[in-house]
Amino acid sequence: MKKILFITTQYRTGERIYPILPSLSKEFEVHLLKLYQMDPSHKWPGSFDTRILFDKEYLKYFTHIIPTINDIYYNEYDLILCDDNRLTKKWNSGYIFKNKMCPMIGCSHGNTDANYVNIHHNKAFNKCFVFGEKEKQPHTILGGIPSNDKLKKYSSEEKKHILVICNFLGNRHCEFKISFNKHFFNECGLLELQKRYNKKIIIKLKSRADEGGYKHNISYLNSILPKELDYEILVDVEDDNLLIAQSFMVISAPSTMAFKPLQLKIPTAIINGSGQTGLFYDFKGLVELNSNKIISTLEDQIINPDKDFILNTIEGGLNFNSTEVFVKKIKRLI
Repeated sequence: MKKILFITTQYRTGERIYPILPSLSKEFEVHLLKLYQMDPSHKWPGSFDTRILFDKEYLKYFTHIIPTINDIYYNEYDLILCDDNRLTKKWNSGYIFKNKMCPMIGCSHGNTDANYVNIHHNKAFNKCFVFGEKEKQPHTILGGIPSNDKLKKYSSEEKKHILVICNFLGNRHCEFKISFNKHFFNECGLLELQKRYNKKIIIKLKSRADEGGYKHNISYLNSILPKELDYEILVDVEDDNLLIAQSFMVISAPSTMAFKPLQLKIPTAIINGSGQTGLFYDFKGLVELNSNKIISTLEDQIINPDKDFILNTIEGGLNFNSTEVFVKKIKRLI
């Protein structure tokens, strides 16, 4: 059997492509290398160590686990697949690329304005999987988001809450015009939406390695959120597809996670200026931080979801078959 070296670096990046592993293991011998935040030595910053989910679900598909970057036998492999596409010292991707003896394939870091797919081409990868048609170039491969395929089985879930997907909070440095601070939560219309639809508010935070934990973020939010708001704060969750599927509406920074509700046709408002716009530039729900505009786009999308956005942005996104698309293209590469 031909051999693939699979490199995983960060759970929230890698989890998008992990569902390809069962299919790959049927036809190839797949070896595993854990680097950066997936390395067992990394101290997990969040509320739940999602590496446990990876090990429980996917370790059985690997025939060999490589201890460190210095233990790679490059001449063994027919393909190297990394869950990211950045040239970075965080996991020495440039070193691996220089030593490789086969094609090295990267995967999109996520929704970003950074032009990694061009500036790191032939430095961290030969070709790169991207989400969809809008990113098509000679050295890109359209692969969609395989982990989002699982959304389909949750499509009939009861809509229990209104979800807010945060980027940087107001208690730290923020490079963007809008942070998730007291002004944001006063202006985004949550109280009005809660009164109108009688839904609990769920606020989803990222666990970030540079924040020294997450409990201070929960304390900060508790100190600034409207006292009359019925809400719950989550950090790491075991199944973000289920969290999304149970959402009645979503208010979000322009996050990769925000593609999920759009695939399920859940009304979503993306707040302009709260993150890197990336692939949301042509989404009709990209709005300014203004309660009237947010509520207006959410209510419009109940009747008129933006189907063309997913068609052009996520390969396999409309039919929830990105995993199939992705695996077929890996087979062609080998």
